[in-house]
Amino acid sequence: MNPATRATLTLANDLRLLSMARAFVREMAAVAELPQDDAEALVLAADEACTNSIQHAFEPGEQETFTLEAEVTPVALTISVRDRGLPFNVSLDSQRDVSKDVHVGLGSRLIELSADDVRWINHGVEGKELRLAKNRPHGDVTSQLQPDELKRYIESVDQAPEQTYSIRRLQPQDAIKVAQCIYRCYGYTYPNEDLYYPDRITHLNQTSRLVSAVAVAENGEVVGHYALERPDLGPIAETGQAVVSPVHRGRRLMERMRMFLEEEGRAMGLLGIFSQPVTSHPVSQKVNESFGSHVCGITLGLVPRSFIFKRALTEPLHQRESTMLYFKRLAPLPRITIFPPHHHRNMIERIYDQIGIPVDIGESGIVAGAGRMDVRYHRSWGFATIRVSRVGIDSAIEIRRALRDLCEIVGSESVYLELPLSQAGMPDLCVQVEEEGFFFGGVGPHFAPDGDTLRLQFLATDLDLSRLQTVNPFGGELLRYVSAERTRVGKYRRSESC
Repeated sequence: MNPATRATLTLANDLRLLSMARAFVREMAAVAELPQDDAEALVLAADEACTNSIQHAFEPGEQETFTLEAEVTPVALTISVRDRGLPFNVSLDSQRDVSKDVHVGLGSRLIELSADDVRWINHGVEGKELRLAKNRPHGDVTSQLQPDELKRYIESVDQAPEQTYSIRRLQPQDAIKVAQCIYRCYGYTYPNEDLYYPDRITHLNQTSRLVSAVAVAENGEVVGHYALERPDLGPIAETGQAVVSPVHRGRRLMERMRMFLEEEGRAMGLLGIFSQPVTSHPVSQKVNESFGSHVCGITLGLVPRSFIFKRALTEPLHQRESTMLYFKRLAPLPRITIFPPHHHRNMIERIYDQIGIPVDIGESGIVAGAGRMDVRYHRSWGFATIRVSRVGIDSAIEIRRALRDLCEIVGSESVYLELPLSQAGMPDLCVQVEEEGFFFGGVGPHFAPDGDTLRLQFLATDLDLSRLQTVNPFGGELLRYVSAERTRVGKYRRSESC
């Protein structure tokens, strides 16, 4: 497999040079072998991002530069536009007509429609960055195997003969077999599209962003897959992408792969693993309970009502699917100091008690300087995440701006906010963002570079919480708390608008 291909172009902040920026993106799209329509849409999006930087990031007459960076991997083409200029200057006037905005902090509808993943990063005094990622469309499993090799499994067929299975790390030659197993189990409806592309599976494993375990039958067939997902290569990983062939179920293959992955995680030095089982049925929650994981949060409206792929549309759910957040320690965790908001202190302490992490409570403090945050829109899932890595005097304003752009322009149905529990300025920031409609969602152990996060959430869609199921008593208590906070914050917002 070819390594990632990277290129960089630095230009003066001169509108006359935009043609060079467009040519750069167009050439990199050709290297990535994007279809012409996708390539031109990405060129236009990058052009808009560069124009935004030139017109809004610098003082009139200031001579500076901005940089385009491109990376082509087997997964995607990523274009980054970065400058060291001023923060985006978007009016926060509630009367502004957002439909007429040409340049906005997170990019326009054009940018959203041109990229599969949009990420805006505020680096504080080091500037800001917009990343546009477009998935490479070729090379899926249906183009590499014959139709008879992709026949769907039939649930009612007899089980395979009893045999000995090997559980091991994925090897490059296994990737096509994993994609084949996924397709034969789910057709083209599995929500993680990467698993249909063998090159992507191999690349993600080679870069350690995915740690795949496979169950292999005696005939060499891959009949199961389970993985640790580490998109940011941090100290924790998410468990997921679990599948076992119907004719090989009931033989503890899922359990064996999970145990194998936990050992792999310990060997890698991971501090813990987390998972997000759905609340529409109790099975996946019970599985996490059986592995000794503990509830630490609830994420409302995470999964869209349906997934649309190039070849299929899944049956729509009654509403966006919500998930529990489970965490399991893989190593002893030291005692830490956290700065929880006073009104959430009791629940947060109870969550830490469930996980088994000792904490000390610090006193909130005054913040100074500019903050840092990372905003990411996941197009296929219809949600966004805002991660504050450093609380600053501008953090509340930047979060408000991002929320409006995400909901009013991009059309995100759910927005999830992570605030650093290790920073003394966080409690006051929490109160400010709750005035914008964010409400409690739990704790994310080691979800931040400097420790844990307070998880908040904003819903721009209806959700009936009576449909949610929890199997853990504390999970039920947490759901009632989240529901009450959602109501409290909603009442506050309505009273403010009167």
